[in-house]
Amino acid sequence: MVMSRLIISSPIDAGQALSRMISDPVFVWDHFLITLQRVLSGVLLGSAAGFSLGIIAGLYQEVKYMLEPLRWLLMSIPAVVVVVVAMLWFGMGSTMVIVISSVFLTPVVYVSTVKGMEELDDNILEMAQVYRFPFLMKIKNIYLPSITAPLCSALVLVVCNGVRVAILAEVMGANEGIGFRLAYARVNLDIPDVFSCVLLCLVLVGGLEFLLLRPLQNYLLRWRS
Repeated sequence: MVMSRLIISSPIDAGQALSRMISDPVFVWDHFLITLQRVLSGVLLGSAAGFSLGIIAGLYQEVKYMLEPLRWLLMSIPAVVVVVVAMLWFGMGSTMVIVISSVFLTPVVYVSTVKGMEELDDNILEMAQVYRFPFLMKIKNIYLPSITAPLCSALVLVVCNGVRVAILAEVMGANEGIGFRLAYARVNLDIPDVFSCVLLCLVLVGGLEFLLLRPLQNYLLRWRS
């Protein structure tokens, strides 16, 4: 069965379009690297916020109960709604994309951090209290090793969702980036370019996972060996 090029692109056409993209310095500097910067900024800010809030919520139940409605709201509201509101607040550009990415990624890291702290063995905490471990020693030697495993799992979701949310925000409200190029190709019915953008997103996620997450996971889990 042969399908129209307006519906789907052949692997050869998509590969050729991708080759043209990555060999074009304008695309690399004005689109790919900008998207990469936005994704990394959103992942970094969202992970830092979720980790910090998760540590605090794990130590103090009152903070957890206070943050629970906000966590539920951020994980339930559609991304399109947040993109539209962020466009009104921050305009079109990198600030809007980074804010949206960090907002959606924070709850993922927060939940994993809280769950890891809640599953900590009470006997270990009691021993630390008996021997009067300093607060920083508890964080470094008890809490952090407890949350590294769920945190590493959460980081995989964070990177994948970070790319998807950033591309969505760029499609709807940015003048540069892979998402902008994807929207431009869609408007012009350039189907090979659309599929080449999809392939580029897959390459971006795979590169971040193997070049960034794998070394980070090995470092965080080095205490197991």
